[in-house]
Amino acid sequence: MVSMINTERLILTPVREEDIDIYTQMLTRADITRYLPSGKPYSLEYIENYLSKRVAHWARGFGTFIVSLKANPAVKIGYAGVETIPDVGLSDIRYGILTEYQGFGYAYEAAKAVLDFTWQTTCLSKVYGVAVIDNTASVNLLQKLGLSPVNETLYDDGNDLVTMAIER
Repeated sequence: MVSMINTERLILTPVREEDIDIYTQMLTRADITRYLPSGKPYSLEYIENYLSKRVAHWARGFGTFIVSLKANPAVKIGYAGVETIPDVGLSDIRYGILTEYQGFGYAYEAAKAVLDFTWQTTCLSKVYGVAVIDNTASVNLLQKLGLSPVNETLYDDGNDLVTMAIER
């Protein structure tokens, strides 16, 4: 298993059960969860189960990373990763940065690093990205990463979603 990814300003480490702190910080905040499937904050029980799935996904050799500041590695600011969606067998990129760290390019820097990692370490030929249409920051980030709109549905959660993809 990879130990970490270093970028210019960030350190990305594979998610562990001990990272419940950053997931709780993020997934209990309405300003962050408004564009996620529930559209509202999640329960601690849900977050614990969700985190366990993120950790278990690493058995495939890739998954979600915790994003920390290189200048202060103890400060976790979010997550970024590529994971396979169990129900459809396709892989998508996912990311989230605490609101107070948004607007500095950290999401792009982390997402680009995990996408590069995915191409270098897996045999995946295509990675999808899904965002709520109204989440212009996320839609713009997917486009900046090189993803283009596709006519496929990965999730049907009742939201108006845009699905994009990039091929190797």
